[in-house]
Amino acid sequence: MTNKEIEKQNFILWYSLYANEKELEMARTNNTGTLNRLLKEYAEEIDKIDKSRRFYERIIQPASRQIQGFDAALEINYFSYERKSTVLEGMCQSA
Repeated sequence: MTNKEIEKQNFILWYSLYANEKELEMARTNNTGTLNRLLKEYAEEIDKIDKSRRFYERIIQPASRQIQGFDAALEINYFSYERKSTVLEGMCQSA
């Protein structure tokens, strides 16, 4: 790994695991230039992390810290190859 890749990995890990408001404020105070550069350079990754955090906070109920349940239905339309061929042949003959 190059130094640039290591820097990116370290920053993304720090931001995703430890960067709360207090940590960000401390970083802004001590290393403003470096923090601004990294935030600009890795803005796309930061955006993904922020979206993930917001989603996680929305599905966790703050009062009870229980995961919110979701009802979901999955419908799969499956045609075997033979059935698909028959349907396609029938459509071609009709036309």
